[in-house]
Amino acid sequence: MSPTVMEGIGVIALSALLVWGIRFLGLVFGEKLPRTGFFKRAMDALPGAIFAALVCPGIVEAGIPGGVASCVIFVVTRKTGNVLLSLFLGVGTVALLRGAGL
Repeated sequence: MSPTVMEGIGVIALSALLVWGIRFLGLVFGEKLPRTGFFKRAMDALPGAIFAALVCPGIVEAGIPGGVASCVIFVVTRKTGNVLLSLFLGVGTVALLRGAGL
């Protein structure tokens, strides 16, 4: 059963409405959030937690080469601040370790 054109338009319209609603409610209620205390600390930690939730499963799935490469990327980024260099060294690390049979 294939979707009709109207169903496709409906899905796109509802998706757009949902995204707009999330952004609008964030602007409206964002000013009312507490500026101190536990809630502020939790909101400050949220970007790091989201990043970890997105990145960690990929590192675990990549196995030993992914873990070693993530450590290389972390160290190089901290030492030099150059993200492009970190990217190249991380990809090179994975390639070398996979070439070595890991």
